[in-house]
Amino acid sequence: MTFPRETVEQTRRRILELCQDHVRKALDALRTICIMFSAYQNEDENKVLQHHADITFHVEKAWEVKRAIMQEIAELGEMLVNRDDFINLSAGINKIADYCGGISYRLAEMAKRRWEVPKEVLKEMENLAEASLNSLIRLRDLILALRYGASKVMEIALEVEASEKTVDSIYRKVDLKIISSGVSLPVMFLLREVAVFLEDVADVAEEVADIVRIIAMTA
Repeated sequence: MTFPRETVEQTRRRILELCQDHVRKALDALRTICIMFSAYQNEDENKVLQHHADITFHVEKAWEVKRAIMQEIAELGEMLVNRDDFINLSAGINKIADYCGGISYRLAEMAKRRWEVPKEVLKEMENLAEASLNSLIRLRDLILALRYGASKVMEIALEVEASEKTVDSIYRKVDLKIISSGVSLPVMFLLREVAVFLEDVADVAEEVADIVRIIAMTA
């Protein structure tokens, strides 16, 4: 069975729109994590837990969008150019959403146990979260740029790379800050995991940016 070219192009545009929605869901989750750090600093357990519920909702929505993307791709099969690239693009975005879920869970469990974390450590981690958010915003802009052509994509892809380097630099300082903070081992382990996940967000954003480059060059 063959599909008219117009149908293929319409489905490709629909997949691109779904990818844009997908990254927005991940952004919503990461924005809430930044707010969650502030609530933890203020020792507001109820708000921390509410933010955790909100993030869980955003992650679930991200999974729904991923399933919709997979359905659209399955309907066209090999007729869709860059089929594997779109699959990898969606998988990368969903991985970011899952990292957000992992961060949120750890912060919520720490809040429930009322584990104390030095405010200067929380502030540094909030800075790391905001840097990771900036990286994801750049990725969102990159995916939106697919409608404007390869040259615009290449330009914004450099911004994604630069933001990832900023996250790496902040992460190294945060990790040392956590180690030297004097917190208990359970708290230290969880904080370091959270920091790693925040760095991973930027790493995956850079990987996804490479996939977007390929889609732009072969569109």
